[in-house]
Amino acid sequence: MNRETADRPRSEASRDDYASMARLARALYDSGPGPREVLRECYGVGLPDEVFAIVDAGLWSLDLLAYFTNQPWQLAVPPDRGGPAEAPDPMADTELLVLALDPDLMPLVQIPAATAGADDRIVCYRIEELRAGRSTAFCLRAAPYPHSELRDAEALRCGESLLAVLYEVHADDLRRLEEELHQPWNRGAGSVDRGEVEAAHASLELIQRLRGQSGGRQEG
Repeated sequence: MNRETADRPRSEASRDDYASMARLARALYDSGPGPREVLRECYGVGLPDEVFAIVDAGLWSLDLLAYFTNQPWQLAVPPDRGGPAEAPDPMADTELLVLALDPDLMPLVQIPAATAGADDRIVCYRIEELRAGRSTAFCLRAAPYPHSELRDAEALRCGESLLAVLYEVHADDLRRLEEELHQPWNRGAGSVDRGEVEAAHASLELIQRLRGQSGGRQEG
């Protein structure tokens, strides 16, 4: 890689400024490397295989119970696939709140609450854990998307990886839908139909395939 082409963007890049990180990623892509090396350069640590399995599967087109953050996901999409995006989406405000709370956290997704009135969850990596070769997931409770408000002062461990957390969420969702489908009161407007159950089953199978592809490994 011709690292000189990225010297200025690197000196200006800051995780709390999406535009500066996107400029750095584009400069790095222009000099030849793929997403793994670009993200390593951007964050100073290798990211787990599950990140790249999700990106390769289509990322924002995936029908999952998750809102993806701008970083690191947008930076993992090379220019020949339309990335990194020029401007962040509304998740940027929540990402900034997480970084202000604890700069060691790397927010990944916001998972909507399963029931009305409950809190969403923001799933994160920890930079320190990534440097130790672990893809451990940590969670913060938050106001429902797209509102930006954190409920917790500390992120707690919630799974061995992002995909492990997503699998648990989608397995619970599938069980809930299957139970409601067979209830005698499940009729009329707002009721669960077989199509919803099939879609939930497909999402769960997708996550299982992604877990198999990533194998729980982290880039060395």
